[in-house]
Formats: sequence, structure tokens, C-alpha cells
Amino acid sequence: MFLLDPLTKALFYVFLAGSMLGIGLKIGKDEVLPVLRDKSWLVRMFAANFLLIPALGILAAKALAVKPENALALIVLACSPGGMSALQFLSKKKEPAALAYGGGTTVLLSFLSIFISPFLIALAIPEGMTLAVPYGKAVLFVSLFMLLPLFLGILVHGTAGAVANRLAGPVALIGTLAFVGVMVKLLDLTKWAKGEVGKRGLLAIVAFILLSMLIGWILGGPRKFTRPVLASACSMRNIALGLAIAVRSFDIAVLTPLVAFAAIMVPLNLLYMIVSKAAGKKGENKPAAR
Repeated sequence: MFLLDPLTKALFYVFLAGSMLGIGLKIGKDEVLPVLRDKSWLVRMFAANFLLIPALGILAAKALAVKPENALALIVLACSPGGMSALQFLSKKKEPAALAYGGGTTVLLSFLSIFISPFLIALAIPEGMTLAVPYGKAVLFVSLFMLLPLFLGILVHGTAGAVANRLAGPVALIGTLAFVGVMVKLLDLTKWAKGEVGKRGLLAIVAFILLSMLIGWILGGPRKFTRPVLASACSMRNIALGLAIAVRSFDIAVLTPLVAFAAIMVPLNLLYMIVSKAAGKKGENKPAAR
């Protein structure tokens, strides 16, 4: 039930590589390097995703009266940042700095989570459970479908700016269409998963996503454009890593709430993006005080 067909996998790979390539084509190393040198941003990003949100998820899993598999899935997701689907929203930023922070943050979280998340999960799961983590495959996946397209795009941007500008739009569109294709292909699976999780489980997922978004928004300041970046990065958890760990380590029942989470986090982030854009336009159109 949880094995993706070749077409869905291919669409996801196209979305991921296309989004990263599109970001790279729009920015240069002068926009990327400041992200890596921004110590304040790195500390806040790390604190939100590897300290606060894991603590929130672990406490919720132990305090809420949810099914054991739902509680375990919540722990896995809370400890696994770097959701690659966040690129669908972060790659739509117009400002080069916002694009750099969005793409750089997603790649960095995706890479760090491979090594940090298993440690956090192991601390929180019941005694007797052991984790099996596909470190090699995870590193190769991030390198091939995220780092390589990003660096390629930055290279083209730096050496052939005019070409990069012409390619950026079509490449981004291809990534978006591929993402829509993945969502459509998974409709039956996600509908089934949400039904299996139940109302209590769905409410717990929604509450966790919204609180994670709030944590990211609060820690995303003081610059206005970084708040929505960290809000999306925090609320879009790493479903791919969570599934890879769960399928090797736990009962298959844990996979169902992970899929349900994926089905909910995307529309909630879409709603957030629409609301934040509308609020931003309203602020721009507001007459200045005299």
C-alpha cells in the first residue's frame, strides 16, 4: 500500500530537482554565502527544528490519548525536520535573499536530519526498540536531487546570467506541475490514511503543524521575509526520512499516520502562504500615516 509506483517516484524526483535547480538559477553565490554565515539564523533554525519542535512532539505523544502508532509517528516527525515538500512554497519567493534562505535552509535541514534525527528519536521511543537508518541512501538522495541541482543552477547563474533568467521560470513551472502530479497520484492513499488515523489523530496532527508553524514564525524574525521561510521549514517535516526509518524499525501501522501527516501539512502550508501573501499586499497598499 505504501510502495509508490514508478511514475509517482519519477514525478517527485522531477519536483525536487526542478525546484532546487530553479532556485539556483534565480540566485548566485553572493546570496547563498550570507545564509551560511548568518550565525543568528543558523542558531534559531537549529533551536526550532532540533530542540523546540522535537520537545513539543515528544511531550504531545506522551500526554495525548492517541493510538500508540500515532504517538510513535508524532515522535518520528517531530524529530525529523527538512521536509522537501517545503520547496513547493519556499521556491515561490521573489526576493533573491528569501529564495536563498528558503532553499539553503531546506537543504541544510534535510542533510543534518539524516544524522541528528535518529539520535533524537532513539532518546524518545520506548525501551527495546531499535532504529535502522539508511544513512548511505539518504546522503546520496540529498546530494543527487537537492545539492547537485542547486549548485548547477548557481553555476549557470554565475556564468550565463541571461540564460539562467530565461530558464528559471520554465524550470520552476515543471517542478510545480510535477508536485501537483504527485499530490493527485497520492489522493487515494492519503484519503485512506486520514480515515485510518481517526478524528483525534487528525486533530493532534493539525495542532502540531500549527504550533510548529508558530514556533518558526516567532524565531524567524527580526527580518520580515525570514518569518514565513522558517514557519514553512518548521511545519513541513521530513516525511521521506520518517518513512525510511519507520519501515525498517517499527510496525507497519506507524506508516499510516506518517502518510496522513503528509496529506495535511501541504494544504495547511498552502493556506498559510495565501494568507501571508494577502496580508503582505494589504500592508503594502495601506496608506502611510501622516
